[in-house]
Amino acid sequence: MIPLKKILIMDGAMGTELQKRGVEVSLPLWSANANIEFPEIVKDIHKDYVDAGSDVITTNTFRSTFWTYRKAGYSDRISRELAKKGLYAAVNCAQDVVKNSIKILGSITSVDDCYLPQNFPGKSIAEDTYGYALEWLSDAGVDIFLFETMGNIIEIKCALDIAQSYDKPLWLSIIMKDKNHLLDDTHIEKLFQIIKEYRVDYLLSNCNQIDTTISVLKSFLRFWDGNWGVYPNLGNVDYKNEYFAIIDKSKFHNALTSIVSLNPDIIGLCCGSSPGHLVRLKKILKT
Repeated sequence: MIPLKKILIMDGAMGTELQKRGVEVSLPLWSANANIEFPEIVKDIHKDYVDAGSDVITTNTFRSTFWTYRKAGYSDRISRELAKKGLYAAVNCAQDVVKNSIKILGSITSVDDCYLPQNFPGKSIAEDTYGYALEWLSDAGVDIFLFETMGNIIEIKCALDIAQSYDKPLWLSIIMKDKNHLLDDTHIEKLFQIIKEYRVDYLLSNCNQIDTTISVLKSFLRFWDGNWGVYPNLGNVDYKNEYFAIIDKSKFHNALTSIVSLNPDIIGLCCGSSPGHLVRLKKILKT
């Protein structure tokens, strides 16, 4: 099937790409400290994705929150300072490489571990964490808010509540347990009932492995007729941080061709991917 519209290209992984370039990204901070300690490497990765064909790039702010720094053992004051410093540095890294019409997505994820929705720390902490993150991202000048790898229905509703007060495009990207359930076991139909109450400009699926992603999209598209996108990880299994054992070239080509045939508005890649994978994706889009 030939796509009926121009499909925009997102970028690919940041955390695993930092690992490949020698930067330590241990949990819980993951890639957050790289913005402070290795901004040139973060900038180089953004540039490589732009050169590979990205129409949209994502700030390295996935874990740049004071909750994450507190979890890493810092005091409340130092956590807030480091989170803010790292977030602004991350946006600067993205802004330094954008050109032409490339847009910058301000990344925000679940407050705690995105693979463990049961670790959601509660509404008040989420409101505080997301409130500061959105305020800082807006002030730093991102073009779009992106809540990504969201798998807890209460947390999703909290995020959308806070984001509605900003006059910025809002993208929501979910992670699924299976084709019919969010990672917290909420049925997908309930998710769509809730998000219809909000302004969501793009709905996406991310960080599921390829096979899960394809099954999810078939269900996903039964309920959603607005703008949508997808960026799967390249791991062999779901919910594991083992992204150096990834799918082979043949499976990548066949799976991404299958996804492209569904005619998304935007497509990218998640954990385990590299600028080289984005070049391959762009070739698939051209055929």
